[in-house]
Amino acid sequence: MKTRIAAALAAVLSGSAALAPALAQERSLERIGFIPGPAAFVHLHEGIAYVADGPTVRLYDVSDPTAPAALGSHTFPQNIYGVRVSGSTAYAAIDFTGLGIIDVSDPAAPVALGSYQTPGQALAVDVSGTTVVVSNRLSGLEVVDASDPSAPVLVGSYFTEGYGTDVKAVGSYAYVVDRPGGLSIVDLDQSSDSDEFEAAGMVGSTERPATTAAVSLDPDAPGATLAAIVTTDTLLELFDVSDPSAPVAVGAYRHPQRPAQGVNIAAPRVRFEGSLAYIADVFPPFLVQVVDLSNPAQPALVTTYEPSGPPRDVSVSGSLVLVAVGAGPAGSGEPGVDILRLGS
Repeated sequence: MKTRIAAALAAVLSGSAALAPALAQERSLERIGFIPGPAAFVHLHEGIAYVADGPTVRLYDVSDPTAPAALGSHTFPQNIYGVRVSGSTAYAAIDFTGLGIIDVSDPAAPVALGSYQTPGQALAVDVSGTTVVVSNRLSGLEVVDASDPSAPVLVGSYFTEGYGTDVKAVGSYAYVVDRPGGLSIVDLDQSSDSDEFEAAGMVGSTERPATTAAVSLDPDAPGATLAAIVTTDTLLELFDVSDPSAPVAVGAYRHPQRPAQGVNIAAPRVRFEGSLAYIADVFPPFLVQVVDLSNPAQPALVTTYEPSGPPRDVSVSGSLVLVAVGAGPAGSGEPGVDILRLGS
């Protein structure tokens, strides 16, 4: 991975990196199942799909993706803006309520465990071990110790200059994006008497960042090796973060059918699965895009999928891809979760 990133950086510095996608061996995204909506967010964990809309998260068994089976549900006090699961515990970003925690060891009957009231509006959540990170519109990033999920404790916070909109945790680092600032990399293991965390590294953006993703392709890395932010006009900006103190831009991607209008329409979602990025673009034409980042300087479009309405969120596990789809123009289409399989 380090060799590929170094080559990518050399290409960027020489000016050869482009926004248009390179050509890749085409694969296919085939719809094989469907979960009726509504659905704003979706998260896939160990064969269970967590589908959220409004204050309720519904659980489905997708071990047979052609015939998803409804299990249990849980309703929080306010709207859900993201769900992540570790083991048998689910964590939710709950609007102005903050962090909500439920036990999903019996997915047919989720049970509330605990909560933590964060300041402002909780917009995203992720978890690494027993450390939960919450992206907050007001304060930026909240770091919570959930080793006792019935009594989560605030470890500290990191203040972003703009509105914290999304966060991803990989190993001992959190990758938080704020609008209009950019990407901050926060060491979750930093030792200090202060409860104010500092960024190990930062990178700005010339656009307006909305969401983020990060992945480690090196099993020995303490955090991610490649990070991305999605900005205005669904521009995917890629960074080598193998040295968290010195993130380096290595490439960028935008689908050729996505016009560069200088505007940000809603918040396109991006997820990594290995060296592939999955982008859910809520701008017409509504597309789920699979992009090969093996060479970050030349992102290669692998395939696309066009749902019946705007793809609001995406979650990936292996070859299984779940897409939360909203109602199409003038109420056309059926909102829900499209269950896709990435073929060879």
